[in-house]
Amino acid sequence: MKFIVGVAVALAMSVSISAIAHEGATGVVKERMDGMKSIGQQVKIMVPMLKGTLPYDAAKVAESAGIIESHAGENFTKLFPEDSDGHPSEALPAIWDDWSKFNDIASDLQSRANALKMVAANGGSEGDFKGALGNMLQTCKSCHSNFRE
Repeated sequence: MKFIVGVAVALAMSVSISAIAHEGATGVVKERMDGMKSIGQQVKIMVPMLKGTLPYDAAKVAESAGIIESHAGENFTKLFPEDSDGHPSEALPAIWDDWSKFNDIASDLQSRANALKMVAANGGSEGDFKGALGNMLQTCKSCHSNFRE
């Protein structure tokens, strides 16, 4: 559990740092950075619930997970056309070198965000929430580890 909380905190912090690095982004690079910023904002809403510093709020979790889900999958991968890895992008060339893996992770994010949304919407316990959020955050970590500068 401590590992999942650590991942969540690291992801939330990277969103704050990235906001500064994204100055000057335009076009599809800005679009995907804005999408990642939105995902990060949703993670920041849920991390305090994961850590136990705020009470679990199923409605907020369902809403946040739905927003993440809407940015994932094909909606995510379409924002990565070839040759869109120049500054200020943090995308590594590995995205296009291993597109299949990148695509699988984007799809996995969509599935795991949906699972998190369903846990919250269907009255899942706080433990179910923590497990589903942990699974989704592992997907985020996997993508960042493999494909982000």
